[in-house]
Amino acid sequence: MSPSAKQHVRGFSLTELAVSLAILGILVFALPPLIPQVRQILSGQQSVGVQDASDALMGFIMVHNRLPCPDTGSDGLEDCGVSNDIGLVPWRTVGLPGPMRNVYGLDFRYGVYRHSNAILKLDADLAVLANRFEPYLPPTVKAAVSHSTPSPPDIYNLVSMTMPVLPPTPVVLTSPNTDALANHSNGLDFCHALRNATQSAAGGAKVNAGLNVAFVVADPGAADKDQDGNLFDGDNSPFTRTFASPAAAISDVYDDKVLAMGFAEVAGALDCPAAVANVNAAARDAWAAYDEYRAAVFSAYLRDFMYIVRQTNVQINAFHFVFSTISLAITAGQLATDFALAAGSFSGIGASTVIGITIGTYSTVTSVAQLAAAETEKALLEKQLTAAWIQVQNAASREESIRLFAGAQLTTAIASDNRGWFQ
Repeated sequence: MSPSAKQHVRGFSLTELAVSLAILGILVFALPPLIPQVRQILSGQQSVGVQDASDALMGFIMVHNRLPCPDTGSDGLEDCGVSNDIGLVPWRTVGLPGPMRNVYGLDFRYGVYRHSNAILKLDADLAVLANRFEPYLPPTVKAAVSHSTPSPPDIYNLVSMTMPVLPPTPVVLTSPNTDALANHSNGLDFCHALRNATQSAAGGAKVNAGLNVAFVVADPGAADKDQDGNLFDGDNSPFTRTFASPAAAISDVYDDKVLAMGFAEVAGALDCPAAVANVNAAARDAWAAYDEYRAAVFSAYLRDFMYIVRQTNVQINAFHFVFSTISLAITAGQLATDFALAAGSFSGIGASTVIGITIGTYSTVTSVAQLAAAETEKALLEKQLTAAWIQVQNAASREESIRLFAGAQLTTAIASDNRGWFQ
C-alpha cells in the first residue's frame, strides 16, 4: 500500500467531524418531538386537544339536549350512576371514532356538573334530560262558551211568546293550561338546568378547588411532573376530585392543560337566553290573545243581555197596546151608555149623567192618546230590537274571530316550546 493510500484511510478530517457533530445535534433536538407522532402512527390513533374535546361535548348537547356522563369503566361508554361526575370522556357515547387522547397517547379526564333535585323545576343535573321547563300558557279556547246566543226577533208574535230568560254568566277559565303541553324535554330544559346550576353550591366538577363549571376537560400532558404516581398533576389528580384552573402555568411540576366551560358560557354558546325569551314572549302573546277572547265573550254576553232587555220592552209594549185597546173599548162603551141614558131620560139630564158623560169623554180621549203613544213606542222599540239583534250577531262574530286568533297564538307558543333552542 502506498503512503498516500495509508493517509486516506487514517480517519475523519476536522471538517468532516464538525459536519457529523452538527447533524447529530440536529437529530438530538428534532427526534423527541416526533416520538409521540411515531407512537400514534404505530397505534393507529389520532391525537386531539382539549378544545376538540370541548367541541365534541358541545355537539353532543345539541343532539341530545344534555351532557354525557363520564366514562368510569374505560370502555368509551358513559356511566350515569348518581355519583358519577368525573371520569374519562365517553368517546363511544359521544360518537367519536376513538378515545380522546393527547399527542402522547394519554386519555383526557372529564368532569360534568351534576346536582339532581326531586322537584324538576329545580333540577340541575346536566347529564340527565328532564322536563324542567314549561312556558306559562293560557287554557285551550273552546269552540263554544257557556253563554247562549238568543234567537232572532219575531216582532209579529211577541205576545204569545213566553218572557225572555237571561243567559247564564259565561264561565271562562283563568288557570294556566295543563293539557296544551305534552310531557316532553328538549334543549330549553337543558337551558333551565344551566340556570338552576348557577344558583346551587353543590356539584363535584369544580376548578380551583371550589368553582362550579358546566363541564371541564383535562389533558395530562407528557409525564407525571409532580411525581405523585399519577399523570395528572396538581389539582387535576383523581385523588382531589377537582380540576386545576385553565390559567395554571406550565412549570417543573405541572404540564397539564385544562379547558372549563362555565354555565353562562355554555348557555351563551347555545343561545339559551334568546331561545327562552322567544318562548316566553310567545306565551305572553298567547295570554294577551286569550284575555282579549275573554273580553269578547263577556261583550257578547252583554249584547245578549241588551237584546233580552229590548225584547222584554217590546213585549211589555205589546201588552200595553192590548190593554190600551181594551181600555178604549170600555170607556167608549161606557160613554155610549151614558149618552143613551141621557137621550132616554124623560125627567131631564141629571147631574150624575153629565158627570158620567164628561168622565167617559175624558177617559176615551185619554185611552186614544195612550193607544197612539203605545203604537209610536212599539215602532221605536221594534227598531231598537232589530238594532240589538244586529249587535248580537256582530259580537258573536267578533268573539269567534278572536277565539280563532287566540287558538292560533296558543298553537304558536306550543310550537315554539317544541322547537327547543332552535327558534
